[in-house]
Amino acid sequence: MAESANGSFQKFSTRNTALSQTHLSGERIKKPLSQRVHRDATGVLMHRDLFSAYLARFVNQDDKLLLHLAANQWEGSEPILKEAWQQYQKLASGVGSSETLRSDSSVEQVSLKLGSISQISHEGLKANIDS
Repeated sequence: MAESANGSFQKFSTRNTALSQTHLSGERIKKPLSQRVHRDATGVLMHRDLFSAYLARFVNQDDKLLLHLAANQWEGSEPILKEAWQQYQKLASGVGSSETLRSDSSVEQVSLKLGSISQISHEGLKANIDS
């Protein structure tokens, strides 16, 4: 499917990358699976799965997270991810989901036109982050 949209698909080890535990500061803090909101050490507040998917864009072919790139591009990506979270909340509220945002009302007021950012991973990037 990714190829039909001129994209690519890359498998990587979720155990080695531990994206749901990774913070933009480089810290890894384990949290229970039931904790669906990622509260980053840098102050970022995001749905856990959306944040992990964002970080996944920066995993290279060697299963290394290029965290410096993720951190550098976060500011431009955050409004789009917040909008996606808001759309998810609207859909989930119809089925009584427990994954809704319960704090920071400014997050709920974010509005941005979707589709302005590429979801295609960048190939050939070489960097490492200490685990």
